Amino acid sequence: MKKSQEDSKKGFTRRDFLRLSAGTAVGAIAVGSLPALASTENTHSAQAVNVSNDTVFQVSTLSALEHGVFYPVTTVGEMKKHGNLGVGAFEHMDGELLLIDGKAYNGLYSGKVVLMDDNAPITYGAVSFFKANNTVTVKNINSYTELQQTIDKLLPNINNFYAFKGNVTFSYLKFRSTAKQAKPYPPLSEVIAHQSIFEPTDITGTFFGVRLPAFINGVYAPTYHLHFITDDRVRGGHILEMKIAAANVQIQYLSQMLIKMPESDDAKKVDLAIPYKK
Repeated sequence: MKKSQEDSKKGFTRRDFLRLSAGTAVGAIAVGSLPALASTENTHSAQAVNVSNDTVFQVSTLSALEHGVFYPVTTVGEMKKHGNLGVGAFEHMDGELLLIDGKAYNGLYSGKVVLMDDNAPITYGAVSFFKANNTVTVKNINSYTELQQTIDKLLPNINNFYAFKGNVTFSYLKFRSTAKQAKPYPPLSEVIAHQSIFEPTDITGTFFGVRLPAFINGVYAPTYHLHFITDDRVRGGHILEMKIAAANVQIQYLSQMLIKMPESDDAKKVDLAIPYKK
């Protein structure tokens, strides 16, 4: 009990975290706070607890969003302790989280971008301390699907986790943002049905985000989750479609995932193992 109380003072309780190593659907899973995991008897787990350049830190799960669990799980400030680049959503699904170069922006329902302070609550996301392991060049990309397929062929292992960053001029870009939701929260499908969509042409900026393997579907949206922000930091959101002539894409190889689960009373009422049914 004493150990659990000490961990709670550090910001998260022992039950708050789950860690998954890439490469297998089962992986090596551990529950506990970061300090407690560091002293585990499992050598493989001990190597995986440091939030380092090979860890993706995730907040909540896709299945939680599908059930309308849009409550705050952490804050921008806490998120920054686990990464400087990433994507996600704010409390109430009020816009798109755009974390880039250590600064957190909100891609609003209007399509505009605002800088967020460290107290802003986050309901969902995935971040890493970005350090590229490789840079690849992609050319003549005529769709978002084609970008994913092209990059997939260049990855060393499709069962691992990856983060991406690329500055590019899009000849065409389609991106979205979601509106602030009120309680009782609707399921994610209803939120997306009323999303705002923007389709600019000849727009320059940075796309960034993560690719997580298909075997964790339900924990996170499988494969690619990319966001976009303009160079002047005034527009941005969640990428849906694109066309680009060429781009240099930086890739970070990530071998482990750390998950911060929602702990609100409302979230505890939801069985995330049961698919949402309207």
